Amino acid sequence: MFWAGKPTSEAAPAEPDLPQFPPPMEFSPPAVIDPELNGYDRPAVLRAKNAYFKEQAVRVQEIVVLRDKLRWCYKREGVNHYQNCRYLTEQYMDLLKEVRGGWFKPFEVPRPEGLEGALPKYH
Repeated sequence: MFWAGKPTSEAAPAEPDLPQFPPPMEFSPPAVIDPELNGYDRPAVLRAKNAYFKEQAVRVQEIVVLRDKLRWCYKREGVNHYQNCRYLTEQYMDLLKEVRGGWFKPFEVPRPEGLEGALPKYH
């Protein structure tokens, strides 16, 4: 049965339920090389190099997790994925811009001051 009456002033129109998005993922900071690292202390350099590459690997896996969440949201939402998965897409694109900006850099041992010309550079 169709009701053609007007709503009373007492009953406020119900607001549509807006989608509740989870807070954005927290990501680890980019890997940093200690500027105080002594380039002649071989064990310390190897430890710093391993830690640096582990930090970069963690950062890459965080991006992979976000990409998997985006794929899952796309499959779950169907035709509404443009609206409902937008927050994941924006976060993923921001991370890709950071990657292109150069946070993924090779490990370079800091050079001691005053010996810039004496030591060969390794690329």
